[in-house]
Amino acid sequence: MKKYEKVLIITDNHSITERFVREVIPVITRDINFEFACSPFSNIEQVDSFKFRKIDLREEIVLDKLIKTKDLIISIHCKQLFPAKLIEKINCINVHPGYNPVNRGWYPQVFAIINDFDIGATIHEIDDKLDNGNIICRSKVQKYIYDTSDTLYNRVVEEEIKILIENINSIVNNTYKTFKPEDQGNLYLKKDFNDLCYIDMEQKGTFREFYDRLRALSHSPFQNGYFLDQNNEKIFMNIEITKSHN
Repeated sequence: MKKYEKVLIITDNHSITERFVREVIPVITRDINFEFACSPFSNIEQVDSFKFRKIDLREEIVLDKLIKTKDLIISIHCKQLFPAKLIEKINCINVHPGYNPVNRGWYPQVFAIINDFDIGATIHEIDDKLDNGNIICRSKVQKYIYDTSDTLYNRVVEEEIKILIENINSIVNNTYKTFKPEDQGNLYLKKDFNDLCYIDMEQKGTFREFYDRLRALSHSPFQNGYFLDQNNEKIFMNIEITKSHN
């Protein structure tokens, strides 16, 4: 079975990239030629600080070059969809901050709080659907009543790093095994999140429903949940939750 030698890491998360270099690469038992890239949607200051290049997977010339020069691509929180031309020619693997197939798509921790779903981290092969391919590894993360999007997401990232460390050698040596997701699960798009951000002040419901909504939308330093004031201007809302240590 072919071992992978020329590996591209494509990511839009700068801190996870640093942790991949610091914590994951050192456990690999043989030399691998890693290169790093990000999508056109990344923050340019973060790109320059890590010195990796932007690539646009919508461009044919980019795809042709990748197919000729890479034998494995690992996506870690990449904001681009992988086109069929690429995944048919190169093995592409995704590290997803959700427990597939329960939380496919955007902001899994948000919808896990809103819908009381399981949450975790998944490494899976990329196919022609979003977060849908055969699963290499997945692991659940405990969520708590006092979690916000921020605290839950951070715990998921820790689990992603953990399962990457545990599986990176089988991935680069092409010895890993997979299993199919049990079903199609739940898919949430960015539009679903954007719709969730607007809070109708006349909406009726239980306090628990509003509490879950606010904590699911609270993710420092971002401004997510909002209502409109009398001038039709956005007023943003966040919730801060403190757990007693007594």
